[in-house]
Amino acid sequence: MRDQTIALAAVYQAASLAHELANSGEIRDPKGWEASLNSLYKFDAASTEDVFNNDMSGLAMGLNALIKSFNKDAHYMNIIKYTITLLTLQNKLNTRSQMLDQIGQGLSGSKVLQTSDEPLNDAVITKLANIYSQTISQMQPRVIVAGQPFHLKNPATTEKIRAVLLAGIRAAMLWRQVGGTQLQLLFKRKAYITEAKSLLRI
Repeated sequence: MRDQTIALAAVYQAASLAHELANSGEIRDPKGWEASLNSLYKFDAASTEDVFNNDMSGLAMGLNALIKSFNKDAHYMNIIKYTITLLTLQNKLNTRSQMLDQIGQGLSGSKVLQTSDEPLNDAVITKLANIYSQTISQMQPRVIVAGQPFHLKNPATTEKIRAVLLAGIRAAMLWRQVGGTQLQLLFKRKAYITEAKSLLRI
């Protein structure tokens, strides 16, 4: 349950960051942003926690979003919608080995663009956004992010949204790998909330 909560919180965090970007054009939680995107490059993590550098403070945004959404906070309706769509898309992606290979190759290519002083530079974000557009965006249902037209028309903002949604797909994959299922979202809400609160206290 701990591993599942960490992974599910990471999906919620990606959804929350996309929502925030679409409505404000800003990243108000840079630590969460880095934790989400850096998880894309954890190809051989030793544990679920290791995917996020064993630092749960980087998932605080997602853990809080998980708790509030499971407590039916109306302000989180769009974030819940994005989270469910990401989980659905990842499930479909599992059957598309060629697309999985394409994503893997794209991530390897984007890693080459990283620099020591700015690993998540603009070139990397553009590459990650392109990976998402050429793969996940081609499947249904699409993640339709609602927000302010001014921000959604800004190419730099939309690239960041696509990049973090790709991280959401990676988190959804992790959730499946540690035994997460759609039924558990219905029947294990209290257990997820309890575990998320425990992780926030670490």
